[in-house]
Amino acid sequence: MGQLVASAEAAVEEVIRRGVAHPKKIVVGGHSYGAFMTANLLAHAPHLFCCGIARSGAYNRTLTPFGFQNEDRTLWEATNTYVEMSPFMSANKIKKPILLIHGEEDNNPGTLTMQVR
Repeated sequence: MGQLVASAEAAVEEVIRRGVAHPKKIVVGGHSYGAFMTANLLAHAPHLFCCGIARSGAYNRTLTPFGFQNEDRTLWEATNTYVEMSPFMSANKIKKPILLIHGEEDNNPGTLTMQVR
């Protein structure tokens, strides 16, 4: 999670330095893996963003127990990784508004509609 937060901090600092963004009006958003990162950033780096928009994300990695992205280990081999990487497990830390969007007909097993409910 540290690398994700550090990258976001660097990007936010740069757009503020360039004068193209107001520090209190920066929104984070993404689709699929970007939605997953959006939720994680709102949980772990709330000081950077005023709100977030997440579309068709996988927020609970325990629902994809046989791997995700570059994680080839199973849930049972790397339980802590799955828990730490799941925004669902840190949802209590998300205090900024987040708009969750998900297609009713999205049948991707990694981003089941139930994750948005």
